[in-house]
Amino acid sequence: MDLVANHRSRGCWVEVRPLITSNFESANFAPILDALHNFGTPFRFFIVAPQDGSEGVERALVRFFLQFSDEQTRVQMTNIIRTFLDVEVVGDIDPPTPQYHFCTDLELSKNYALPIVFKCQRRELMVNLIDRLVATTAGLGVCVEVTAKADPNATLGIQKFVYDKLSHKSSATGGANILEPFVDLIGTGIGKDPKNETSAAVRDKHSGQKVDFWSRELVKHAELKLTSNLFTCKILILGNSLQTIGAVKNALPASPTNRFKTFKTTQTPQCPATALRAPSRHAVRNNALCRLWWAIPLSMLLFAWGFGLFNPLKLVSSASMPTLDWGIIVLGVFVAVCLFVAFRRRNAIVLSTQELAQIVGLPTAVEKLPVALGKVALSRMQLGSKTTSTKEEEKKMQATKSVSFETKEETAKEQTQEHSSLPTAHRLPTVLEEVPTT
Repeated sequence: MDLVANHRSRGCWVEVRPLITSNFESANFAPILDALHNFGTPFRFFIVAPQDGSEGVERALVRFFLQFSDEQTRVQMTNIIRTFLDVEVVGDIDPPTPQYHFCTDLELSKNYALPIVFKCQRRELMVNLIDRLVATTAGLGVCVEVTAKADPNATLGIQKFVYDKLSHKSSATGGANILEPFVDLIGTGIGKDPKNETSAAVRDKHSGQKVDFWSRELVKHAELKLTSNLFTCKILILGNSLQTIGAVKNALPASPTNRFKTFKTTQTPQCPATALRAPSRHAVRNNALCRLWWAIPLSMLLFAWGFGLFNPLKLVSSASMPTLDWGIIVLGVFVAVCLFVAFRRRNAIVLSTQELAQIVGLPTAVEKLPVALGKVALSRMQLGSKTTSTKEEEKKMQATKSVSFETKEETAKEQTQEHSSLPTAHRLPTVLEEVPTT
């Protein structure tokens, strides 16, 4: 059954079309993202790649769309995009809404404090990563949807990650306090770090402890990300096959420490999206709901034991199998599995400006990739400057010709004077003189 993708709300949409004369660099949308960070409103970026032959053409073109929260933001960002990039911005246009079979929601494989692109990788990067993404999506009939919003409070998660690494705290080793998730949840809600300790203070506090090399490297990269503008994101990939979606997911940026992975893939119809909704870092889910899978079954067993319906001692002492006790245990295990699947922990997608610019942006090889190009506008200033320069060049050429002609005349006069000053015996015959005959 074909599923219709979310219907895009009309208005506040622009299409960004690169020009054939454009010369883009990697992370070319970084200034645009920093401007959007100052606005503080959510926005949405689309990479729409229709399937070849779906629109009656041999090869469909990849198009880029941006959606803003209101009309004023759209007008201001349109002017900013035209100022920073050599593109054509088309307003009052909605993206196409083709039919897709699958919708995959992505998450990060590890904590968002670990970057998906290292700073050293960006320096040595010889190709724009968006070129790889566009080349992968071209002609496959997929859509990459990125919804993002500025999130200054996301620095709390990075500070907590640095604190845990430097202080050797880990929930796996039992070092974490059972109330710590709820303290973090309260701190996220009020926008303040409950520990109120920076990474430098933590490093000074634990300077006597030995930190392994890998932990120091992770802390260094996390601190670099801490100094950048942060965006909380939601990334969806819509396609007609799981293989196509997997190929697009593998084309996204990745580093040795972090990468994107599939959180869930749905085939059920979705309600039409009427407005932009800010993405979430899933603080309630990760700090409270993800622990329900063991809290609720344990509470069920304790209540059953309190009312005399369940006695764990009978499972060991009784020779015959107690049907009711085992039934309660099976019910508890079933509830635990269902809650674990429904409320399992989800890693939030929080990206810095440089990381997000490796996904949200325009390709560099526009002359090689099948992208929709904009029209090159010929401004009057360019025509006037060309006419003026042409006239100046003609004047210079005329002046050069006159100077060269005057130089030739002066040279001829000097030769004539020297010829007339010579004695008659040594004078060479000229054209006007007759050569004597012997």
